[in-house]
Amino acid sequence: MTPYLLLLLFVVVLAYVGRRSGNEGVRRVSIGTLMLALVAFAGLRDFQVGTDTSNYVHMLMFSESFDSVTAQGTEVGYNFLAWVARNVSESYTALLLMIAALVVSCYVPTIVKLTHRYETALYLFITLGIYTFFFNGARQGIAAAICFAAIPFLLQRRLPPYFMLVVLASLFHQTAWIALVLYPLAARRADWRRLVALGGATVAAVVFLQVFVGFAAEMLDDKFAAYAEGGDGGGQILVAFLVGQGAMLYLLKGKVRDPEGHYGRLLNIYLIGLVPVLASTLSGVNPSGVLRLHLYFSPVAILLWPMVFLHLRDRSLRGVLALGFVGVTLLLFLLTTSAFSGLVPYGFNPEIVPW
Repeated sequence: MTPYLLLLLFVVVLAYVGRRSGNEGVRRVSIGTLMLALVAFAGLRDFQVGTDTSNYVHMLMFSESFDSVTAQGTEVGYNFLAWVARNVSESYTALLLMIAALVVSCYVPTIVKLTHRYETALYLFITLGIYTFFFNGARQGIAAAICFAAIPFLLQRRLPPYFMLVVLASLFHQTAWIALVLYPLAARRADWRRLVALGGATVAAVVFLQVFVGFAAEMLDDKFAAYAEGGDGGGQILVAFLVGQGAMLYLLKGKVRDPEGHYGRLLNIYLIGLVPVLASTLSGVNPSGVLRLHLYFSPVAILLWPMVFLHLRDRSLRGVLALGFVGVTLLLFLLTTSAFSGLVPYGFNPEIVPW
């Protein structure tokens, strides 16, 4: 767990120092340096770090020919990336570095662009597990990252570039198509009527889950049929956190001055994401399917919280909220990183870093 905590400390401190320096050159260098650190940490890891990493390494062996890009007919974006990596180097580190570079270059510049105190957002990027998600689900992690990079266009109401980025994301994982519904549904305001509508949508999702999944399997890929298979449910800690966080962000919306409607649109995106989260839990299906769809919605929390803290004028409330905020997110980070997804112990690829 220590390497993850050291990375978290390095990134947050460097981002804070760079922003507070008052020098644009220093700020840019600090951002570039922390991006390199995030890419290197993910890209230089051993294939045993991350439950699914070994699967991606195994598939890389069959990516020498360009025919492998279109062999499966879907997710050609990832297949192309694997083909490039395989022809650049025989080491799997080339693939991991490319995946990390793509994901980090989607998240970090968007975070810096949309948040004033971006060190808070970068802290959340790591502690909420968004950064480490692609250590396992590389394809879906890339797709979600590209959709996140499209958020500025959603806020600016520029449909063509938003649509093009979602299409690009779908080349890595077809679940990215779900991000298309966000453009019309991300309203400027979130009120009780929206909560009632989302409650009804959750009930409908639970009742008609088999129908929705069957449609996705027929229209996109047969593998989506597994999303409705029964399981132990699982993910209760994550679900409880996501719902609790959504409640807090909703209750605090009155504290945020939002003349452009950005907080309202982002909050609506987050609340919409609770529909598959709750449907997955209430239906008791495999959590690696429907529950994972939250990755297209919940990362907006890393943009919402800095807005909350920036506009809170009551120092006492801000101090109490910040203390609880750090405590809960750090606890979540420790629990999810140490107990799930095979992320611990962390180790470098011994062929690249022999220590």
